[in-house]
Amino acid sequence: MEFTALREEDFVAQQPVKPAMAQASAPPVSAAKVLASGSPAVETAIPSRTGPAQLRWDGPTSARAGASFNVALRVTSGEHIRAAPMQVRFDPKVLESVSVRPGRYFGADKGSFGFRVNADGSIFVGASNQTPSPAADAEFVVLTFKPIRPGVAAEIAVASLNLQGAAGRTIAYNSIASFRTNITP
Repeated sequence: MEFTALREEDFVAQQPVKPAMAQASAPPVSAAKVLASGSPAVETAIPSRTGPAQLRWDGPTSARAGASFNVALRVTSGEHIRAAPMQVRFDPKVLESVSVRPGRYFGADKGSFGFRVNADGSIFVGASNQTPSPAADAEFVVLTFKPIRPGVAAEIAVASLNLQGAAGRTIAYNSIASFRTNITP
């Protein structure tokens, strides 16, 4: 069997003439989009993957000393996020870490999730998703804190993050502003 190059003009000239109505509704098929069987290849839609991922904190602007509050890290990305190892920092003199849990994006039935809270005010999180998908303001991780000292501002920041795509490739993201809340008596 011998293969030869076929210019698009030659390919189109060899195709049977279709009724005018069918030609108007069907997109043109280029030689590059034809399978070996001679059938047009079916193209699948891929979600837009333009721009870096966007991350933001979602939580209360103030919290009462002694009363727990939740803060969630949310993400929007056209890329399929498979894993997201990260480190979060907070001041242990101002906040006490109560719990760390996966957000809906890394839910229990979707992948694995682990964390370690250190006395120095750092939280290491390892999260992966067996069925990665694009994220539209998806809840990534939810942290619960209890404010210790009233009359101060508490800050929670992402110290490091490595968003990984389905093939392990690094996904770019915009800088993440720290979360701040005022502690009231």
